[in-house]
Amino acid sequence: MKKILLFIFLACNFVVAQQNITFEQVGLKVNAGSAGYVLELVDEFYSSIDLPDGVSVVLDYVAFKSHEVEATHYLSFIGSVEGLAELRKMRSGAAYREYINEMEKFGSITSSNAGSTLIRTGLDKRKGHKFSQTWQWRVDNPAVFAAAFQAFMKGYSHPGYVSLGQISHGQSSDGESHYIYASHKDYGAALTNNIDTKKEQEAFAKFQQAIAPISTYFGTRTLMNIKTWN
Repeated sequence: MKKILLFIFLACNFVVAQQNITFEQVGLKVNAGSAGYVLELVDEFYSSIDLPDGVSVVLDYVAFKSHEVEATHYLSFIGSVEGLAELRKMRSGAAYREYINEMEKFGSITSSNAGSTLIRTGLDKRKGHKFSQTWQWRVDNPAVFAAAFQAFMKGYSHPGYVSLGQISHGQSSDGESHYIYASHKDYGAALTNNIDTKKEQEAFAKFQQAIAPISTYFGTRTLMNIKTWN
């Protein structure tokens, strides 16, 4: 049975491999009253360089979080492995050091992690969406988790973009390894789970039952986009 589930998981990854993306996410604890200065500094630096094709830089504000999360903002770099590697080279030199020195006056880095998406849905539904939410787990059986996610998405119609991904670098001591990400068009949409019909409720219940024995839930956070470059 495990071999069958693993085959399903690998097959799904093969189908969506061309669409998957890699990310690096830096948590920032911005000093009170300094968010505007941070936005100005990020905008000045990343507007001054030619970002690699297909790479985006995203600055988000943490709207909702648990008390364990220190970050007030997240700065994310999203794209292909090759694109992020190229951008990493650009994040160097005198201008970058000056940018970092100025940033340190207004806050500090609380976390840094990296990973990639595994399954993505609703790629055409995310345009104009200002809010996003992520749920995190430590997953002991990725194949079962991925199969449960796919089964859930067949019975659930989210009005935005949804993805399943993995955290491969920068895990905490809790060992969070996977996340589900969903976009929302506005604040009101972010406040509802959008699981409205009986079919969707049943699909969600089955998803929870399937992942409970093979995962540990670590909570959620909700972000509001401040600005996206490229």
